[in-house]
Amino acid sequence: MRFDLHLHTTASDGHLDPHSLISIALSRNLTAIAITDHDTTAGIFEAQRAARGSSIVVIPGVELSAVHDGRDVHVLGYFIDADDAVLGDRLAALRDARLTRAVAMVAELDSSGYHITLDQVLDTAAGGSVGRSHIARVLVAEGHVPDTATAFKELIGRGKPFYRPKPVTAPEAAVRTILDAGGIPVIAHPGVTMIDELIEPLIAHGLRGLEAYHADHTPEQITHYADLADRLGLLVTGGSDFHGYTAPGAGIGDIEMPDDVLVRLLKAGGHPGLAAE
Repeated sequence: MRFDLHLHTTASDGHLDPHSLISIALSRNLTAIAITDHDTTAGIFEAQRAARGSSIVVIPGVELSAVHDGRDVHVLGYFIDADDAVLGDRLAALRDARLTRAVAMVAELDSSGYHITLDQVLDTAAGGSVGRSHIARVLVAEGHVPDTATAFKELIGRGKPFYRPKPVTAPEAAVRTILDAGGIPVIAHPGVTMIDELIEPLIAHGLRGLEAYHADHTPEQITHYADLADRLGLLVTGGSDFHGYTAPGAGIGDIEMPDDVLVRLLKAGGHPGLAAE
């Protein structure tokens, strides 16, 4: 089976709308995908509508932003209730924090000679959850940098002159938010954030899995996190972390994973189809 459990759409910082993403997933004969936009569930319903009548399973998900000891930690949530009112309020607060940060970053960039406007960033986000990638795209469009990677490397990445952190959300709170919405919390790309010391303490707060398979993980890291998940009794997940074909990383469904990764997640989420096979 081919499947991808980490995908972004235009609801956050992806380049493809949910309908286009589903079209590509179907053309590649994927069995299942998960929509995991940053701090929003807005792309889930359109993706599910686009998949209606097909055989593809669309898992409702989200990727929440948190900070631990000054390091970004992302927590994926699978099988969340996207209609949950409390989840909606918490995600709205996270999106407001993203917007506040964007306002500050744009003002400082503009006053330093990188002339861009907040309206340009909002237009680029097209109503989605505003992130640094939208600022990067505007910097490229205005000719200030050759590509978005350079924007992050030189200007808006962590530790760079115009980086501004979001208000701190603890990983424990992110895990609890997902649990409260009926979801399965999973640490995203732990080999990127390098927070191994946080994994076992988070299990006490309800952590259910590790994303071992990821485009930015080395083969050694994949083995390490798959083995660690097995030792700790956690689920293993994985995916491309696809944002768009102009962004670095793997394409939709390009990350090879054992079928059992999907079957176990579907079973944990109470999905009737493959989980019953």
